[in-house]
Amino acid sequence: MEEIKIRSDNKISVGANIKRIRVAKEVRAFDLIRELQLQGFNITKQRYYKLEHDLANVYASELMAIAGYLDVDISEFFK
Repeated sequence: MEEIKIRSDNKISVGANIKRIRVAKEVRAFDLIRELQLQGFNITKQRYYKLEHDLANVYASELMAIAGYLDVDISEFFK
């Protein structure tokens, strides 16, 4: 099955929300990247930087994994 990509728009910045939540929970980007890699995601520091700065689309499965690691409901990324 093809993965669904989620793109930010003018009203919702998914990447900025990921960063906001990560910083609020005092989680280092390095630790989040490492956890995603351990879960089998092909994510590098460069790709993660692009996600947080809305320069790349995030896959739905990546977003679910990020929400799980940060212990937040996925809806938090869409506020």
